[in-house]
Amino acid sequence: MRTQKISGLIVPHAGWVFSGKTAILAYQLLKKVMPRKIALLGPSHHFPINRILSDEHSYWKTPLGLIKLLRDNYFESNSTYHAPEHSLEVQAPFIKYYSDDSLLLPLLTGQLTAVQAADCARHLFTHGYFLIISTDMSHFYDLVSANKTDAVSIHNIENLTLDRVDACGINPLKVAIEHCRLSGTRPHLIDYSTSAETSGDPHSVVGYASFWF
Repeated sequence: MRTQKISGLIVPHAGWVFSGKTAILAYQLLKKVMPRKIALLGPSHHFPINRILSDEHSYWKTPLGLIKLLRDNYFESNSTYHAPEHSLEVQAPFIKYYSDDSLLLPLLTGQLTAVQAADCARHLFTHGYFLIISTDMSHFYDLVSANKTDAVSIHNIENLTLDRVDACGINPLKVAIEHCRLSGTRPHLIDYSTSAETSGDPHSVVGYASFWF
């Protein structure tokens, strides 16, 4: 793998005990790239929004220290919407550990049209952001069904289409796919796992996948 060509990662956002292993296998690559600025895109689980919102704060506090946040006037800011969102929060310690000097632009992502996703991807690409996309895969199928569903999703993500992709971060993924088209790359699977590996329960599982692109 030619790590100097990596322009982004796709990582899961469940509790670390469930998805941490799959996330870390991707974040290890971040330490080799050490980007100057990172755009972190995650889905809004708590608010129905139809745009992308940045955070108004100057820093995020993690158990490993502070992360300095970027301001980018392209995006509307709203820290109230950011406050309860775990899809972004759980990524912060990984970013702090593996790329301590990077500046972070956290972006809470609501429902996006194709035009919104393409415009966002073009802005992030033009301004040299490294992308981290936060998403889990299928939710609450039995293990056999989850594996089958996620295999289809992984295949389609790798082939730059979101048809039949079952993921809670489908809107951040729209931006990733458009960014890949601009940069001439595509997602490559790093690891796949499910919550059953930790919980031991194969009856209702959540899928996790990590990619580099």
